[in-house]
Formats: sequence, structure tokens, C-alpha cells
Amino acid sequence: MPPSTQLRIGVIGCSGRGTIARHWHDPHGRSVVVAGADTNAKNLAAFPGVIGSDKLTLVSDYRALLDRKDIDAIAVCSPDWLHEEQATAALEAGKHVFCEKPLAITIEGCDRILHAQER
Repeated sequence: MPPSTQLRIGVIGCSGRGTIARHWHDPHGRSVVVAGADTNAKNLAAFPGVIGSDKLTLVSDYRALLDRKDIDAIAVCSPDWLHEEQATAALEAGKHVFCEKPLAITIEGCDRILHAQER
């Protein structure tokens, strides 16, 4: 990525670990959080305040982030048991993926994510 290009990030899981995204949101720098997905309406409503931006797209279904051409990377910050499904889907959609630990809750799940990345 050229130095002048800004990485546009979508966050899955907008509370708890998802609040780390506030450190990635730098509208004048190299990265910007542009969207959040969470099934909990309260978490979703609070996310713009966490990020410090009212210009976020907020959705309840993470799959809506995967279809967007203006999102380069997905941060998977949801509960552990969802990581495998969401990280694999994001990789298959051609997104860069940051996955909070653990990568998955089983060794087989980790392997499936790694295979998706290899494809």
C-alpha cells in the first residue's frame, strides 16, 4: 500500500475488545474506522462515541461489511466462538483480517482460517 493510501477498517464486535479500534481511527493518518457491526443495538449505538466519529456505518449483520468495496480490512473483535466463521468469511471476501485472540476456539478452526487465508 503506498504511504498516501488510507486503510479503511470495518470492526465486527463494537464493545469490549472492539474498543481497541479507537487507536486505529486516525482520519488524517494511515487508517480510519469506517464501519462497525454488532448484534447488540446498545453496543452499536455507543460505537461512534468510542471511535470519536459520527461518520460510521453501523450494521447488525457483519456480512454487510464484507460486501463493501470501501472496506479494506476487517477487525474481528467479537466473542471467541464467532472468530472462525467471521474471519473465514472476511478472508473469502478478499479483506485483510485482524483477529483478536484467540484465533479460533479449536485447532481445527484455526486450520480452517489459515486455509482460507492461503486460498
